[in-house]
Amino acid sequence: MRLWIDECLSPALVEVAQRRWQATCNEHRGLLHAKDPALYKTVADEEWVFVTNNESDFLALTEREGLHCGLILLPQRLKADQPPMLETVLDYIELHSAQAGMPAAAWMTNRVVEYCDRDNTISTGEWPTDDS
Repeated sequence: MRLWIDECLSPALVEVAQRRWQATCNEHRGLLHAKDPALYKTVADEEWVFVTNNESDFLALTEREGLHCGLILLPQRLKADQPPMLETVLDYIELHSAQAGMPAAAWMTNRVVEYCDRDNTISTGEWPTDDS
């Protein structure tokens, strides 16, 4: 699986993600301050799972595009809090993709995995949904 870390998150998350999969970020790709639609086009064209805390913009972009490689949503917390949250999400993805008998990248297709701030749980669902 390939993870693209948005600039609104700590760049330290690239290192966290690289322990398991390929990872990059806006800065490493020379796309700091890129507008969301242009950034999303690169992410989608290169088949990255996008990791962000900019939920509304990227849910709208993935809905408009239809098929996507996946979206991971982290809450807006201090940058120091973000690595353990991402580790928890990656554990969740590994567990559920293995239970489904699928590679993680295939399991993430058209899926949103969200770390819920209010109770430190993880939720997941297909996106866009049939009713969106």
